[in-house]
Amino acid sequence: MTINDYMKNAQLDGDTFLLEGGRVGVVLFHGLTATTAEVRLLGEHLHGLGYTVSAPLLPGHGTHPDALNRTKWLDWYETAESAFLEMRQRSDKVFIGGESMGTLLALLIASRYEQVSGVILAAPVLIIRKLKAAYLLQYFVRHVDKNQTEDFLPWKGYNVYPVKSLVQLGKLQKVVKKELPAVTQPLLVFAGGLDRSVPPESGETIIARVSSTDKQLVCMEESPHVMLLAKERESIFEQSAAFIRERC
Repeated sequence: MTINDYMKNAQLDGDTFLLEGGRVGVVLFHGLTATTAEVRLLGEHLHGLGYTVSAPLLPGHGTHPDALNRTKWLDWYETAESAFLEMRQRSDKVFIGGESMGTLLALLIASRYEQVSGVILAAPVLIIRKLKAAYLLQYFVRHVDKNQTEDFLPWKGYNVYPVKSLVQLGKLQKVVKKELPAVTQPLLVFAGGLDRSVPPESGETIIARVSSTDKQLVCMEESPHVMLLAKERESIFEQSAAFIRERC
């Protein structure tokens, strides 16, 4: 099979991007099996307001599902951390955020760097349904098909789940759960009312366990898991922009 057989919307741009603007920077992280197309619309919105915005394509993504099976969660984290450090060198303030698995990377960076000015999380996967099965399946199958419930969205990424990458996601979850009390920065969390992957307690647990005093959980009632590309995205973009503006 060719890469296009595994890649949804292969024609879209899902590579690492940097949109140069002012001295306030924003770094965005995409989710598991996705590409930067997942966060590009939010990035372009923020760039239009004068911010410098970047998003790295995480290791194992945008190529072939087997490449993702060969990566570890630490590979994703190190790439995300490098993107943050690069933005910190060029900016007076740096906000970070992400969608799905990208939210875990943002939380882990925030727990380790007090220089993070604020954190924006869309559909955080601190808790995810039916992940335990991957620990057994990894010994029998390479990929499992996705339930494509959001086919209409301009999302670029794999149309299967590389099973070993799900195991790595579980390991990343465990690390982040332990580090949540070290997160002290302002925090804005969006949860999707139509999210079939993540239960409501995922966002609620984050809000309860972080040490931040400035924190808010917003339920987007008509949003699925890939909320940054869905019908309520403009509201999310506007709320995210206000969050950044009010803390600069």
